Amino acid sequence: MSEQFWQATHRHRKGGLYRVIAEGVWEPDRSPVVIYDDESGQVWVRPKEEFEDGRFSVVAP
Repeated sequence: MSEQFWQATHRHRKGGLYRVIAEGVWEPDRSPVVIYDDESGQVWVRPKEEFEDGRFSVVAP
């Protein structure tokens, strides 16, 4: 069995590291969202517009 390691894909402007898991749709109004987690496993959901407004930057591989 191969081990899976958590690897950040984005950094928040305040310094936190996060990994995008998926993009989805907010059911009530069909707006796009980004689903992401942190290294501790806490899962977060944010409107895609907010995720792409400069709060997060891509972490170079």
